[in-house]
Amino acid sequence: MKRIALASALAASLLAATLPAHGAPLTPTFDVNIGLTTGCMIATAPGPVAFTYVFDQGTAQPLDANGTFAVRCSKNLTYTLALDGGGSYTDNATDLAYTLALSAAGAVGSGAAQGYTVTGSMAANQSGTCAASVPSCNNSASTNKTRTITVAY
Repeated sequence: MKRIALASALAASLLAATLPAHGAPLTPTFDVNIGLTTGCMIATAPGPVAFTYVFDQGTAQPLDANGTFAVRCSKNLTYTLALDGGGSYTDNATDLAYTLALSAAGAVGSGAAQGYTVTGSMAANQSGTCAASVPSCNNSASTNKTRTITVAY
């Protein structure tokens, strides 16, 4: 009889030790796993740039209007900026040479839009050409007036 009472007491104490008290909250934990693909986007598209040039002017002509744009990249993501053609061009409609440059070659992403400027210059003493005998023309028919900025990351 003592054995049965001892076994019952032992079983009861084990049960009490492993079961939570009635009404006690359970608080399991778990992990939250996140995958992130970093990247960049054009936050503000580049605006057009413009030159006004007079035949054979004796000084270099800066841009009438600089182009501005913004890039937004993941935090801490290094990126570079580059212009197609290396920055030196000749317009095929007006036969005027010009250069373009970017205000920076790149940066490290901050998660916010980072602004840049396209600057440029047209060399002095160029004669240029118009398709017809007119007092002025523009490069609206040019097939190479579109430029590309590459954002590499």
